[in-house]
Amino acid sequence: MNFFEHQAQAERKTFRLVICYILGLFLTFLAIHAIVTSVVIIATDEFRGSGAYGENQSDDDLYDDFGEMFVPQFLNPELLLIDLALVVLVVGGGTLYKTSQLKRIDGDGIAQMYGGVRIQERGASWKEKRLLNIVEEMAIASGIHVPNVYVLRNESGINAFAAGNSEPTSVVAVTQGALDYLSRDELEGVIAHEFSHILHHDTRLNMRLIGILFGLEMIALIGYIILRSTPTVTVGEGKKGSGSLILIVGLGLLVIGLLGQLFANIIRAAVSRQREFLADASAVQYTRNPAGISGALKKIGSRVGARVTNSKAVEGSHLFFGNIFDGSLLSGIFNTHPDLTERIRRIDPQFNGEYPKAVQQQVNPDGSEPEPVQKADSGENLKNILGRMMGEFGQRVSGAGSAAIASAILSAAGNVTQQKIQVAKALLENIPPNVEEKIKDRFGATAAVLAVLLSGEPSQREKELGFLRENLSVDVLKDIGTIAEDLKGITDAVKIPIVQKAFPYLRTMPKSDYLKLRRIILSLMKSDGQIDLLEFTIAGFVVNDLDLYFRLVPAPVETLEQPDQIAGPFRQVVSMIAYAGTDDPGSAQKAFATATESIGLSLSILPKEECTPAEFSRALNTLSHAKAPLRQQILEALYACISSDCQINEREGELIRAVTAYLNCPMPTWGE
Repeated sequence: MNFFEHQAQAERKTFRLVICYILGLFLTFLAIHAIVTSVVIIATDEFRGSGAYGENQSDDDLYDDFGEMFVPQFLNPELLLIDLALVVLVVGGGTLYKTSQLKRIDGDGIAQMYGGVRIQERGASWKEKRLLNIVEEMAIASGIHVPNVYVLRNESGINAFAAGNSEPTSVVAVTQGALDYLSRDELEGVIAHEFSHILHHDTRLNMRLIGILFGLEMIALIGYIILRSTPTVTVGEGKKGSGSLILIVGLGLLVIGLLGQLFANIIRAAVSRQREFLADASAVQYTRNPAGISGALKKIGSRVGARVTNSKAVEGSHLFFGNIFDGSLLSGIFNTHPDLTERIRRIDPQFNGEYPKAVQQQVNPDGSEPEPVQKADSGENLKNILGRMMGEFGQRVSGAGSAAIASAILSAAGNVTQQKIQVAKALLENIPPNVEEKIKDRFGATAAVLAVLLSGEPSQREKELGFLRENLSVDVLKDIGTIAEDLKGITDAVKIPIVQKAFPYLRTMPKSDYLKLRRIILSLMKSDGQIDLLEFTIAGFVVNDLDLYFRLVPAPVETLEQPDQIAGPFRQVVSMIAYAGTDDPGSAQKAFATATESIGLSLSILPKEECTPAEFSRALNTLSHAKAPLRQQILEALYACISSDCQINEREGELIRAVTAYLNCPMPTWGE
């Protein structure tokens, strides 16, 4: 299953979730309507009991009369409509409230709500630095920004989660127990599992799940509040007081609410259990180290467990790597995860079901802080690794047509491999030490991004520096100059990870500072009137993602399904790409025709003078609203365009990254 199929499956899961929600809402309505009907009958009986019924009426007579009155009253149209409106108002209102709250707080808010503390490299312990390094490697190997990282310091169980409504706003969090008890390989397996959830849009599905199910669970909360506020009930002379009716309503709502919670948990389990198996398998694929994730799961099976004690985490139990109720009375009832032994045996078929009796904390024997960065195992330098990978890719597609080459390139989307992790390690090693130190705060991160964007052409560079002098402080300008010197001779393949690594620190700036940085970045891009592919890629990573993070724009709503819906913007983008790949008009025309034939559209190439950076950007933004299957078709067509001559040069490789950054498709700078 490729990246786009995973996304489409997540959308189908969302549709099924809505169907289950509607079913749960209907059953909840029937149950509450039955309670209200009973209360109405009892109230009527209580009123009439002092008159026509008399005080000596037997209980059997009362039950018979209740039964005779129930069905007609249950089918009373007015009562049905009133109860339906109340249930929709309460349950639907709860869902809308929670969904709105989750959109507002996003991944960071979830992590903080569950007791997470955000960690940054300065001031971090060696275990936290090791975690940050693993996350950076996985992000760069995946082709996405480095997410914010949290530690749940009050949780001693081994657990982790990823949360967020989109990739730019997603976070990764681990418990203190995971840091304390897991080796680097085991922690890498857990992080790979969580990155699988991010790449395959499980995090967005899981956030929706919390919001949708909250409405069903509100019934229990209302019942509890009613019971707490019910006055002391006294029953005398065979009569029921008004307090008894309130008690019946509160108790009934509480019972229905608890059943609603059970129903909600069944939905959580149905949605999340299979995704956990898939994420476990992806973690093995990413790391090529089954012992890593299986070792983490085996340690969960020990006395350490995976329990999370924060009460607010209950609603997000399906987010976690392991069952947060582990070891508690609720473990069997509210388990949203597959059986632990089954998970391990799918990874390690030889597992005998015996878990370690004791697990030791990770310590360094000599007491010093160990180096958190794990060097690339191959020992090769970056140039050799990239050259070897591209050479292997070239051999694999040698003699293939443009469609086959496009398909081979696209298979790299959202597909992490151990080879890519090795490249990510090599890229991180090639970041100049001074630059790496500078980007550990928001000021240095800002300077690094702007230094990367400076033109290599002397006259244009001086023009850009003049613009920066008018808009930035002396200290930031000094850092830009220092970093720019360090970046001389550095390949673009390293510059992009610098921006990815700076991303978590850019998020810490005030919104007003980001708006200023955004204006400067866009001005630098437009200053020479031409599209620079590195600039476009950086803008895709920084401007697009931070716009979402600071809520300047809503996440793209994927509504476009058919190629004819995107004919205009597709024509604009393909025309620009066709001209960028060659100076020969005939070759550009051929590349354009290859792309349009691939997607099944009959279009003509635009004149070159109409292919402007502004139009290109607007067209890509429109294409970002395509649903996953159509987005796959678009990218296959674009890649067919640049490979129409059956080869891909470095500039075209950069173009892949620039376009995919705008279309929300994670793609590293190298081939598969």
